[in-house]
Amino acid sequence: MAGCASCGAEPARPDARFCDSCGASLAALPHAEFKPVTVLFADVVRSMDIAAAVGPERLREIMAELVGRSATVVQRYGGTMDKFTGDGIMAVFGAPVTLEDHAVRAALAALGIQAETGDMARTVSDSDGVELRLRVGLNSGRVIAGEIGSGAGGYTAIGEQVGLAQRMESVAGPGTVMVSESTARLLAGAAVLGEPQLVEFKGATAPVPARSLLEIRTGQTMSVGDLRLVGRSWELGAVEGILDRTIGGRGGVVGVVGSPGIGKSRLAREAAAAAGHHGISVVWTYCESHTSDVPFRVIGQLLTAATGIGGLESAEARARIASSFADADTADVELIEDLLGVRDPASPAPAVAADARRRRVTSTIKAATVANTNPVLYIVEDVQWIDEVSESMLAEFFAVVAQTPTMVLVTYRPEYTGALSRIPGMATIAVAPLGDSDIDALLGELIGRDPSTTELAGAVVARVDGNPFFAEEIVRDLAERGVLVGLRGDYTCASVVNEVEVPVTLQATIGARIDRLPPAAKSTLSAAAVVGSRFDVDLLEGLGVEPVLDELVRAELIDQVRFTPPAQYVFRHPLIRTVAYEAQLKADRVATHRRLAAAIQAAHPDSLDENAALIAEHLEAAGDAVEAYGWHMRAGAWSFSRDSTAAQASWERASTVADRLPDTDERRAGMRIAPRTLLCASVWRGSPKPVAGRFEELRELCEASGDDASLAVGMYGLVAEHMFYGRMRQSFAAAAELIALLDRLADLDSSIGVAFLAIGATSEAGDYRTVLRLADKVIDWAGGDPARGSLITGSPLAIALLWRATARWSLGLGGWRDDLRDATRMARAADAGTFAMVVGVKNATATQGVLIVDDDTAHEIDEAVRGARSVGDDTALGSALFGGGTALMLHPDEAVRTRGREMMDEFRRMCTDGRFFASELPAIESDIARGMARLGDREAALPILRRTVNTLFDIGQAVNTVIATGNLVVTLVELGGPDHLAEAQRAVDRMATVPADEPFVVRDISVLRLRALLAGARGDGEHPELVEAYRTMAESLGFEGHLAWAREMASDE
Repeated sequence: MAGCASCGAEPARPDARFCDSCGASLAALPHAEFKPVTVLFADVVRSMDIAAAVGPERLREIMAELVGRSATVVQRYGGTMDKFTGDGIMAVFGAPVTLEDHAVRAALAALGIQAETGDMARTVSDSDGVELRLRVGLNSGRVIAGEIGSGAGGYTAIGEQVGLAQRMESVAGPGTVMVSESTARLLAGAAVLGEPQLVEFKGATAPVPARSLLEIRTGQTMSVGDLRLVGRSWELGAVEGILDRTIGGRGGVVGVVGSPGIGKSRLAREAAAAAGHHGISVVWTYCESHTSDVPFRVIGQLLTAATGIGGLESAEARARIASSFADADTADVELIEDLLGVRDPASPAPAVAADARRRRVTSTIKAATVANTNPVLYIVEDVQWIDEVSESMLAEFFAVVAQTPTMVLVTYRPEYTGALSRIPGMATIAVAPLGDSDIDALLGELIGRDPSTTELAGAVVARVDGNPFFAEEIVRDLAERGVLVGLRGDYTCASVVNEVEVPVTLQATIGARIDRLPPAAKSTLSAAAVVGSRFDVDLLEGLGVEPVLDELVRAELIDQVRFTPPAQYVFRHPLIRTVAYEAQLKADRVATHRRLAAAIQAAHPDSLDENAALIAEHLEAAGDAVEAYGWHMRAGAWSFSRDSTAAQASWERASTVADRLPDTDERRAGMRIAPRTLLCASVWRGSPKPVAGRFEELRELCEASGDDASLAVGMYGLVAEHMFYGRMRQSFAAAAELIALLDRLADLDSSIGVAFLAIGATSEAGDYRTVLRLADKVIDWAGGDPARGSLITGSPLAIALLWRATARWSLGLGGWRDDLRDATRMARAADAGTFAMVVGVKNATATQGVLIVDDDTAHEIDEAVRGARSVGDDTALGSALFGGGTALMLHPDEAVRTRGREMMDEFRRMCTDGRFFASELPAIESDIARGMARLGDREAALPILRRTVNTLFDIGQAVNTVIATGNLVVTLVELGGPDHLAEAQRAVDRMATVPADEPFVVRDISVLRLRALLAGARGDGEHPELVEAYRTMAESLGFEGHLAWAREMASDE
């Protein structure tokens, strides 16, 4: 027994009527699906008056004959008789088998039914004295078609489009056909229609547009209007090469093969234009899907065009045929006349058997072709729909064209493998999809380049996947729906479009290909469409489907992309999957999505986290919102350390799912808060999406729910965003707000987890008393547990020890060496990302003169950078590159300094590419410029050094301002001119005013160092005293770097 269609659970008992898991009925509904169709309604005018005049028995006879004749016409054009309505009929074109030209077929049937009714009306009038007339209405659109109930004749179409067809019939005049606006659009170029009119009928809130159908002109093909040909230079060159050869007397056959709308007809038109340019005659015919069973149809059209008898009277046509086949026997010419319907009625019909007739006509055509000396191009389009007799005759005819100045171009779809695709010596041109740039150029002509259309045009490019006809149809649909307003080539976008829909024309074109598949192959395609754009055999089998994939590959609906087990496939075009998916009823799709989620879990129990996003997608599509939410959150957690963009996408989906829950669901508030919290916090991982808007949503939700812990995590993300975009003043304010929140937060784990970035921002502002206080708190809260509160980093305790060390040396307090040692040890044991951050910040102190740089330092930095690269953590890598690069540029070995400069260059690229805090750009540019000065390029470095000092003063980064000022002053002293030294003095005086908590010994010792340098450069007598004071302060603080610089100054005296 099959599983439950709703949840996929297997029934516990073979005779179960309801699912034990979800309670749904286990009775199978009859199959149904969405179909793009044209519905025909025909109704006898004043049928009650006719009944009164002739009686019920005669009325039955009249109606039986009318219905019989109508059914024959409907069947002739591939329609389905849906029902007899008592005094009329309903027929559907495009179901159960999709027909890409359903509107044309329905229009031909409507006119044919009116012709049959007119023929009957004369007889009925003569015999019964009543007037028999019919009204016919047509409407096109999407319906549900399938079995209703279990009895015979249960197949029908339902939906509002059926009702509108009936309304079209009700407003049609006697003896006429009225078509809706949707049908008129599908008939554009193929029909002669009356002027648009507004009609009113019961149930309509406003008048509805409609038009009268007057005539059908068949043979229209897909085209992209008069747009410039793009992306087909190679194909056109190949065709023109064969044309040139034809002019030289050696003809050939060219097969142009490609999927619907890819550009076969356009290439044929270009070939015809090129032939005309060379003075070559062009004979053109086409095949139509609704005439594929009409013998001699295409050969007859080709001969009519070749002889030029279209529209001539019979006698004149016979004379033209005789001239065209002057060397043929009279009897053979008469066979051609008979084939073309212009035989002299006074002559008896040729008494020739069918096979012999076909052979003789073919031989006559071949002989005339061989005898012809004037170049000619024959074009036969869409030979996948050719009738069997014409196919065999043309195959023989085409076999001789190589001996003549004749070129033949045939177009067909990939599924066609008949005789005309296998002509000996035939050249085949496979028309491939256009590239995105070509489609973009095409859309430039269709839509224009107004800025409001840019995003929409990009969505169309992605949707059509290189098919120009699809692009044109989607643009036309967008214009008709009012999304695009204006004129072609100069549109503006009037509304936001979340997804580009598939127009009904494309649904029919693609749906017709799908419906030509055997049932098992179609079922496989439908299941695969629910799985996704890529699917493997194992998953289909997990759904209980026995995959039939070779048939789908041959039909060029899918491609195999992995050949090792399990084999994997991909849809050839995104719209194929869309049409196959949307043709299924929502209930069927929901059931399959639910079963897929269960199948993935059953098939891959050891990789549920890895497949969480896919499971969530299927559960969301199945309408299981709460379950989908949980899997989206799980997917984000798994992705976060691997791909922050993927994690953010999962949390965005979770947020959207939670927002859709009803207000009455008590889980809604918490479910809305959680993903927004993680979205805000995820900024720390680099490549940030702006979170300010999300944070304001989060703040409102958290304040309403009293959720301070989530608000703190989100605020942490806001601090990070400000730093990413270089908005330091805003980051300082946000950090202060976060610190105030942490003071009242009861959740210690959250407090520990988010505190480190608030401490870091506060440190940059020079508020070291607050840094020290908060670092002490975090260390106390952690209770010696390195991993406690590891929401963002592997060891918050290691980070807290690092920031306490920073505060201690900045304030001139002891204990910072122990903190640095413990932080480094703890971070190395935690994870590569935490170790990289600690090493980066620790070694940045070298530029502050706190530590010296030696070989051990270089090895530690290399270890940190390698580790950060291995885990793909941009924040950790940026920290290691920044601190490590600045430190290595102070190493005594030039080779090591070069490596430091390379690190600095890479770090700068990370900042400019949005992969690290842009707030660090001024500091890094200052250090890089100082590196230039050390290499002798001081004049080039000077403007950069001046600019960065000014920037850092403006944004309030205390430590970086001190370091950058030192870089500037040392460079000015090295230049040594009076103006340079005067500028250096002003810079030192300004640096002494950098605001920070006192005592700010990093600033104060740097001021002392720079004043000693200046005194030495000027030859001031106080220089020795300043150097000694500098050395003494460095020694008392234990600042190894400053002590080394002081000794260097003393040795230079």
